[in-house]
Amino acid sequence: AKLNSLGCTPAISYTGTPKAGQSSGYVVRATNVRNNKSGLLFYGVNGGQATAFQGGTLCVATPIKRTTSVSSGGNPAPANDCSGVYQIDMSSFAAGLLGGVPLAALQVPGTSVTCQWWGRDPGFPAPNNTTLSNGLSFTICE
Repeated sequence: AKLNSLGCTPAISYTGTPKAGQSSGYVVRATNVRNNKSGLLFYGVNGGQATAFQGGTLCVATPIKRTTSVSSGGNPAPANDCSGVYQIDMSSFAAGLLGGVPLAALQVPGTSVTCQWWGRDPGFPAPNNTTLSNGLSFTICE
């Protein structure tokens, strides 16, 4: 993970089981992110990598897909802290219930998925004004 401009390290985690054909139940989140900032989950099905990217490390191998955008929430303004949480139900996303264009492979048992949260961090100068969590890999179950 990339240390954010407030000195916090975003951490990726999950709850549930990624099962083919389910419309909810597998949530991927990142905690310790800046409050009230937009973010999205990078994901791919070609494994992981460790490539320099926007002042941090990109963990997802190309080609990279993205989920729909989410807000981190957290403490309301004017607070400027790391109380935000990015989260998305990947089962709902894969089923097409959250918009975007999910890869069909997200519904195929045995598919290995690598993912990483990306978000806004205005405390860094452009083009590095982003945050990155660590990476996560999971396999779609039957």
